[in-house]
Amino acid sequence: MTTKDEYYQQVLENRRLLADPQMTECPCPNPLCDWHGKCKECVALHRHYKDHIPVCLQPVISDKIAALAGVAELVTVKKEPTPTTYRQYVKEQDSDK
Repeated sequence: MTTKDEYYQQVLENRRLLADPQMTECPCPNPLCDWHGKCKECVALHRHYKDHIPVCLQPVISDKIAALAGVAELVTVKKEPTPTTYRQYVKEQDSDK
C-alpha cells in the first residue's frame, strides 16, 4: 500500500501531466464521430450501452486481454470498426435538417 505522501506525489504528477494540452487531446482516430474531442460524453455513452470500450482505450485493454487469452489457449478477434460512410451519412442527415 502506498503512503499518504506517496499518494500525494502521485496526485502532483497527475496534475503536472494533465496541464500538458497534448495529454488531454482526444486520441480517437475517428474525427467524424459526433463525440470526437468530447471524451467525457464518449465514455459515458460507452458505459451506458456496455457494447465495447472507446477506441482510444482499446489498445490498453486489448494487450492485457490478449495475454490472458493466450494463457487459456484462446485467440482474440477485433470488432469491425464503424464504417466511415456511416459517420458521413450522419453528417449528411444532420445538414439536411
